[in-house]
Amino acid sequence: MFSKLLCGLHFPLKPAQLTRQVHCSAPRPALPPLLFTLAKPLARIVAVVVGRGARVWWKKLPQDKRLLFKEAAKRHRKNFVVAGTSMLGGLAYAYESHIQECGVTGRRRFVALTPDQTKKISRVEFQNLLEDLKPDILPDQHPIYERVVKVSNRILQGNRDIRQIYDKNWTVTVVDQPVKNAFVLPSGNIFVFKGMLDLCENDDQLGIILGHEMAHTVLGHVAEKLTMASFVQVVLLVPMAVLWAILPNDGVALVANWFIDQMIQLIVDLPFSRDMEMEADEVGLVMAAKACFDVREAPALWGLMELMSEDPMETDRDLEFVSTHPCHGTRQESLSSQLASALTIRFDCGCARLDQRRDPQIRLEEFKRFVKKQQSVVLVEQEK
Repeated sequence: MFSKLLCGLHFPLKPAQLTRQVHCSAPRPALPPLLFTLAKPLARIVAVVVGRGARVWWKKLPQDKRLLFKEAAKRHRKNFVVAGTSMLGGLAYAYESHIQECGVTGRRRFVALTPDQTKKISRVEFQNLLEDLKPDILPDQHPIYERVVKVSNRILQGNRDIRQIYDKNWTVTVVDQPVKNAFVLPSGNIFVFKGMLDLCENDDQLGIILGHEMAHTVLGHVAEKLTMASFVQVVLLVPMAVLWAILPNDGVALVANWFIDQMIQLIVDLPFSRDMEMEADEVGLVMAAKACFDVREAPALWGLMELMSEDPMETDRDLEFVSTHPCHGTRQESLSSQLASALTIRFDCGCARLDQRRDPQIRLEEFKRFVKKQQSVVLVEQEK
């Protein structure tokens, strides 16, 4: 899977920015990027207007006219079948013609957005975020900012062999808010909140987090998600219009619409999102290994987050099916199973040997014992 993730070339970089631009294929005509972000509301509005309009029109139609339409529909059944088949064929062609192979993992996926379209969407989002977060953005002379730049540059340097690394202008923005969050826009804009930096005890942990977030960008997950969401809405357009047409009133149609939305989320959207997170974990771990970070921190970090979390959506595996992310325990197990391979990659890249006496797993086990002891003390006090 990761045959294309070779050890990167180590060249000096400007802080958090790579300016080289590469275009390997000619641009192809495509829909405006705004349509992808508005696909769901537009599709639903069209379905409601057409379906509800058809229902109202049918109710106002005299009985004799209704009979005429029913007879005409029976006579032209073959035409309806041909039209439906043609529509399905068109959707299948649209899907197949936009299948691409991921340049990093080799996975074939459905992507209709071009890189330039994704960048346009990202630039708008980047400017909006800068405006919204402006009062809390730390200056680039701040030590915390310099820490993030240093870790980011290590990942960029270690993965210069990946085209998706050097075809972006990477930037760093550090936000002085206690939120435990970090993300990277498809255009290469890295956002890290101070709460996440406080959680990361060392640069190795921060490297694991940023490796994961940068992997989302390298893998083109945003474009893939927008494409899938838009395609699902196009597929549902006719069925939803028919639903609004045949149900007796707006109240029943709204309930049915809500139910279908929930089922689509459970069956399509949420599993798709969790798969993207797991893939970003896997690729991010390899990227961190190539940057010579201590990849043993990856499973230990998720184990630590599981112990610290009070949110059952993050720790209860029985609730994982209603979450956009796998629970912390699932991610810890997955990363643990990939650790040997990541350590081999790290060794092959000529990284310094790791100190076995400073294994993060040992520190995690000590923290587990501490938490268990504290819980026992609390239970004893409650029984008094």
